[in-house]
Amino acid sequence: MDDGGGSSSSSPESPKSPKSPDSAPLTKPRERKQKSGLGWLEWARGWMSVIGEMMFQRITASHLENPLPLPPVNHLTCIVTGSTSGIGLQIARQLAEAGAHVVMAVRNPKAANDLIQKWQNEWSGMGLPLNIEVMELDLLSLDSVVRFSDAWNSRLGPLHVLINNAGIFSIGEPQKFSKDGYEQHMQVNHLAPALLSVLLLPSLLRGSPSRIVNVNSVMHYVGFVDPEDMNLVSGRRKYTSLLGYCSSKLAQVQSE
Repeated sequence: MDDGGGSSSSSPESPKSPKSPDSAPLTKPRERKQKSGLGWLEWARGWMSVIGEMMFQRITASHLENPLPLPPVNHLTCIVTGSTSGIGLQIARQLAEAGAHVVMAVRNPKAANDLIQKWQNEWSGMGLPLNIEVMELDLLSLDSVVRFSDAWNSRLGPLHVLINNAGIFSIGEPQKFSKDGYEQHMQVNHLAPALLSVLLLPSLLRGSPSRIVNVNSVMHYVGFVDPEDMNLVSGRRKYTSLLGYCSSKLAQVQSE
């Protein structure tokens, strides 16, 4: 292997006599053991980082005061994926209440529309109606990502913020693949958001200065990404839903 230290030359090799099985290099088992040991070391360091981050977050969060309201952001158009629950729901609502035009990019439009109706009722009398809409997006289908992007770009308007929040963690479930042929965690948490970001670049450029926000997880510390085995089917590592999730989050970090 070339280590980048410059060119070198070698003389032609002389014919070699056949080797018996007993003459195999004795270093191979040791090399495998070293790699295995390094793998365990990285795994342990990763979990130490996860535990440390979680403890730090728990301690600091216990001392947080109520957050201040956002400043007016009436000039911003924001797309938030996975915004019918959890972090995405709160992001979408806070941005809308601060005046932004919010697009809820979701797999279940009915659930999103029900939320909007609820928010509008609670917001009634406090100002202008929330400027929020729903567009269907299923990250388990790359065709859906393309359709969504085409529909948005055809408006020829600006996009100021894309928040890739949607994600899945199918705890304890067997390995599953999308209809596109990718392991489901890898597609939803990494491949589809990356494709969405690229396809929406024309609108993001119209909204410049704009921003792409990827919501990640501290669990990426214990992920494992093999470019030749993105679907985790080689058998080199036993598949678990935890491995699928952590690896997809690591892939997302590596792509940024």
